[in-house]
Amino acid sequence: MTSSQLVTRQVSVDEPIYMNIGSGEAAKLGVGNKGRNLDIAAKAGLPVPNGYILLDALWHLSVQDGIITIEDGAVTCSDPATFYAALNLPPFPPKTTVAVRSAFTVEDNPTSSMAGHFASVTNVDPTKPDAFIGALCEVWSSSLEYDDIRRDVLVMHMVDAKHAGAAFTETNYEDDYVNYVEGTAEALLSGETEGAVAELRKLRLYEKADNEEGTNRAYATWEDRLQIVLRRVRQQFGESNWDVEWADDGSSCYIIQVRPITAGVRRDELFTIANHKEILPPLPSQYMVSVIESVADDLYDWYRQFDSELPQHRPFIEVFKGRPYINLSLMTETVRVLGLPTTLVTDSIGGDAGNTAGLRLKRAIAKLPSLAQLGLSQMNAAQSAEKMGKEINQRSNSLGNTFSDVNESMRWTYTALVREMFNLTQAMSLPLATLRRNGKLELMAAATRSAATQLYDDLAPLREYANANPAVMAALKQGTMPDDPEFKRRWGLFAAKHGHRGIYESDIARPRYREEPAPLLLAIANPGKHHTVQRVNEDTLGRVAKQAKKLIEAREQLRHDAMRAFERIRLHLLKLANEAVKRGQLPQADAIWDMTLDEINLLDVDWTPPADFFETRRAEVAALAAYDMPDLLRRGDDLENYNPNVDPNMTRVSGVSLVAGEVEGQAWVLQEPATQLPDGFTPENTILVARSVDSGWIATFTQVAAVVVETGGDLSHGSIILRELGIPSTTNVKQVTRVFNTGDAIRLDNSGTVHKA
Repeated sequence: MTSSQLVTRQVSVDEPIYMNIGSGEAAKLGVGNKGRNLDIAAKAGLPVPNGYILLDALWHLSVQDGIITIEDGAVTCSDPATFYAALNLPPFPPKTTVAVRSAFTVEDNPTSSMAGHFASVTNVDPTKPDAFIGALCEVWSSSLEYDDIRRDVLVMHMVDAKHAGAAFTETNYEDDYVNYVEGTAEALLSGETEGAVAELRKLRLYEKADNEEGTNRAYATWEDRLQIVLRRVRQQFGESNWDVEWADDGSSCYIIQVRPITAGVRRDELFTIANHKEILPPLPSQYMVSVIESVADDLYDWYRQFDSELPQHRPFIEVFKGRPYINLSLMTETVRVLGLPTTLVTDSIGGDAGNTAGLRLKRAIAKLPSLAQLGLSQMNAAQSAEKMGKEINQRSNSLGNTFSDVNESMRWTYTALVREMFNLTQAMSLPLATLRRNGKLELMAAATRSAATQLYDDLAPLREYANANPAVMAALKQGTMPDDPEFKRRWGLFAAKHGHRGIYESDIARPRYREEPAPLLLAIANPGKHHTVQRVNEDTLGRVAKQAKKLIEAREQLRHDAMRAFERIRLHLLKLANEAVKRGQLPQADAIWDMTLDEINLLDVDWTPPADFFETRRAEVAALAAYDMPDLLRRGDDLENYNPNVDPNMTRVSGVSLVAGEVEGQAWVLQEPATQLPDGFTPENTILVARSVDSGWIATFTQVAAVVVETGGDLSHGSIILRELGIPSTTNVKQVTRVFNTGDAIRLDNSGTVHKA
């Protein structure tokens, strides 16, 4: 139809006033993105409801000819029947209702969608002039505040929806985010109801929905049909970020709108404390948290280097109540992108994965170039770690003369350490899993003596000397350094090798054994049950075990080297802090551990914190320490009122067995390492129950007969140490520090199950 047919008199312009959706004419006619995208989709065969677009020319001609009037901010038509008849629009099937919706040029642009800004009128009877023209005028009225825009209007068949909503398909996520309701989506899209949320597995072009093949669409679920539609949208419009409004009538899923995402949904992602729970105290220092948070993107770049399709703008680490949590959703989606099972993540760091996925062979084949690069990196992991250890030590010998310089060195060192740990952990995962399946994991551990467990062994000469010298032993039992030249000589040898290690040593705010030797001195004085492991000749190991041994030793040596650099950085920061104390900027040197990187850097430019700064900060830290935090949380969880909901009648919990052994005794539940057993406890009847463990717990291990760990995996530092020491132990025993209390009679069995007696 042309504009000359609109009214009884002729007009000079010969221009169409409507076009059918799917004709492919929208772009040529200048229609905006909202109508244009639907036209493209329908033309390509995507399921779009039948309908047409009333073009901008109709608006201008209607105003020009006086068919409609604009008064008091509203568009009205005095004779809808005549106007409706003059339009002579193609009919819809009988008993059909339509939606009359805006499709203005200011809508659905890359930087602004204007969602919900203009009117949409649904369930309009297209055979009734008053209803149809009234809806058209209402939509036009909603545009009057804008000048110089096209006022195209969509008229589309209303889908008799059983489910409807909006779906976000984004390049940074492996799941499409769907907000939906039963029935039509007007209330959802207008914000009157929140609707429900689902996350659907994103399908690559070569992947099928669960019920796609060999099944009539009418018998598949709406989720299956929507997955397929979203896959087709990406195929047609490109792998980008799309907001798709949809409606499903129980047999077919229709596209109502396709537009670029201008503001992504903040998804309720899953986070884990797992790795950080192992190496950091229950509440890390403000300084260390800010270091970790500041390098989060650099850490994840290690994965991105192997595949450009991995997410580019998602947080790898977020801080909740003063604790840095790892984005477990991002980690599991990383392996999903590569077609690998999500158990590769949880087996290495412990914790739960939330949504899980197995091997996806087609995707793994498609990702062979990326997997080959990753495999090559893992083959060279031990050599790379050795090289990085040397570089870390070299760089820590020259730290600069300002807080900014030293803080940047700290950021670089932490990043270098963790990225190399990623590589080593990935390289270790398959050999250790293979050894566990074949029952050879403990055999390999018995042949391994890493840098961490060497600390345990090197206490023996000190203990031997103390046992032969009562005065030395008396001082040690007080946790003080004996005034004995020979002991001090032996301690000096030990400290030169291990003095830079410490309890929760990955938090640079924590003192090293060289600074505070009391925990080790007490461990020497109270040797407890000394665990002995029958050593295995390396020649008896198979190739896989030898490779695993090599990687474990490389990883623990890298940590050993990095902790030496941490000590240098720590001492250098304290030296600069003492100078700031003299300038009146700090109350005492160790106040810097309650500050963030940015705050400390300001000390270089003569900033002096306000008088109440540290008092307020200490109060904030005390408040954070009071929170009982879950190991696994979602971004939207109510952490203020978190309740672990532990069953008081629970009598057994299970985990991953590290070293087999049947041990009965009393539970000693600890949040931090200790060396003084409670009254009435003996090493032979004490079972340590800890939130997580690493090398800082070695002195505690000397006091117990077995160890039960709440969070950890086969590849964690603590698990490696426990296997090498041969202590009966199990890890990843969820909620165990809440299930048991110190003094409870418990039993650890060979399967890794802990029973309350």
